Amino acid sequence: MSTNTQTPIAPEHQEKNILEEILSGLPPQVRNTLQKFLREIIAGTIAVVVAISLWFGYSAYITRQENQAAAAMGTAIQQADLAKMISSLEKVVHNHSHTVVGKHALLLLGAVQRDSGQIEAAKKSFNKAKQEFSEDSFLYYSALMGLGYLQEEDAKLDKARQAFKSSSETQLGFEAIAALDFARVSSASGYNNEALEAYNKYLFLKPQSSQLDFVRHQVMKLSSEDKRPGEALAIEKKNEA
Repeated sequence: MSTNTQTPIAPEHQEKNILEEILSGLPPQVRNTLQKFLREIIAGTIAVVVAISLWFGYSAYITRQENQAAAAMGTAIQQADLAKMISSLEKVVHNHSHTVVGKHALLLLGAVQRDSGQIEAAKKSFNKAKQEFSEDSFLYYSALMGLGYLQEEDAKLDKARQAFKSSSETQLGFEAIAALDFARVSSASGYNNEALEAYNKYLFLKPQSSQLDFVRHQVMKLSSEDKRPGEALAIEKKNEA
C-alpha cells in the first residue's frame, strides 16, 4: 500500500448555478456581501445557505420572529471585522435558536470561526448544526463537510474520509466535490484503490471544473501504481526462469 502524501488541492465550487439563481433575487447590498464567502467549497456551501435564509426572510417568512432573525443575519454578514461578525452571529444563534434562520446561522458561524482560527469553536458550531438537521438534509451534509475539512486540517484523515464518503453518496448537489475530497484524503492516507474509484466517480459526474486535468492525471498515476506490484512480480519470475 502506497503511503505517499499528496499536497491537498483547493476544491472547486459546484453550487454556482444554484447560488447565482438565489442571489439574483436578493438586494444588491446583500448579494455583494455574500460574494466574499466564495473562496472554497464550505464557504460556497455556507453562502448558499445564507442566501436561502435571507431569500426566505425577504419573500417567504411571514412570522415576526423569522423576519427578525433574517434581519439580524443580514446585519451580521455585513460586518467587515471577523470578530464582530462572529459576535453578531453568536447573538443570532442565541436569540433566534428556535427559528430556521437561527439554525442556518450556525453553519455560517462555524465557517467564520474556522476562517478566524477558532478551530475548536468551529467544530462545536458544525456539530451543533449537524444535530439540528435531518440526515437527508442538504444542511446536515453541509455541516458534515465542514467538520470533514476541520478533521483533515487536524490530520484526522480517517474521520475526514468518513465524512467525505458519506457526503459523496448523497444526491443533494455536491456529490462531485465530496468525491474529490474523499479521493484526495484517501490518496493521502495510502488508500489508492479507493482514491482511484472516487476520482473516476468524479469524472463520471462530469463537473464543470478546472480540476479535470489534475483528476485525469491522478487517475493515470494511481492506475499505474496499482499495476506496478504485478509487473514487478512478473519481471522477477521471468528473471528467475
